[in-house]
Amino acid sequence: MKKTFISLAFALLSFSCAFASPQFKELNNKNGKTTIKIEIPESDLSQFTVIKDWRFHNGGKAYDVKKVDVKGDDGSTFVLEFKRFTEFSDCSLSFTINGKPVSINIQEKLTNH
Repeated sequence: MKKTFISLAFALLSFSCAFASPQFKELNNKNGKTTIKIEIPESDLSQFTVIKDWRFHNGGKAYDVKKVDVKGDDGSTFVLEFKRFTEFSDCSLSFTINGKPVSINIQEKLTNH
């Protein structure tokens, strides 16, 4: 019974660590473009991680990413470039990590700053 409990506790801990969420870091409108910086925990990344389908949702429309740069020693910071926006309404960022959909509510983060 004790071994079962320890195994279950370890499995739950592993599950919660495996799904740490990406974090919004910054949005700016410099140099004629809108740039969004996010950080994905290093624990979620491996050499086989596939991240794609980047889309910025703003004002009820979805916009494809123009450029993605990977920064940092561990490759966990992503800088995304989109066309320049002057207004932000109900905005979010969506993408997939190994086929699983991820969404970050940017509007919520902007209003909390």
